[in-house]
Amino acid sequence: MAAAQVRLGFFKLNVPEMAPALAFWAEAFGFTVTTSFDEPEFLEHILALPGQETGPNLLLVAYKDGRDVGVGPGHGPVGLICDDIETAHGRALACGASQLTGVFETAGVKVAMLRSPQGHEIELIQLPAS
Repeated sequence: MAAAQVRLGFFKLNVPEMAPALAFWAEAFGFTVTTSFDEPEFLEHILALPGQETGPNLLLVAYKDGRDVGVGPGHGPVGLICDDIETAHGRALACGASQLTGVFETAGVKVAMLRSPQGHEIELIQLPAS
């Protein structure tokens, strides 16, 4: 049986409060809201980067019942590819991210690890110029 054709569409981050999470991702990296769902149980915003509205998308979800959405160790970071990692790193820090590493280079790739104000890890990558 042939494998079904699939493509990455989105990933979700649960956040304790929507407004500060939305502000961070918008101000630090330029994400904008493309669609929202305000349901009795949750508020969800679908975010996209400029020119990438069809995805993959970042979804922020805030549950209205106050459940624990603390970030655990069972996942990796949100990965973002940058054309200027120093600028992206500095902007994220200015918007409230915590530095986990500075910018460093490994095998010709520049990398930096951060933590969002809501506790999610972010990995910035700058690929070598081709």
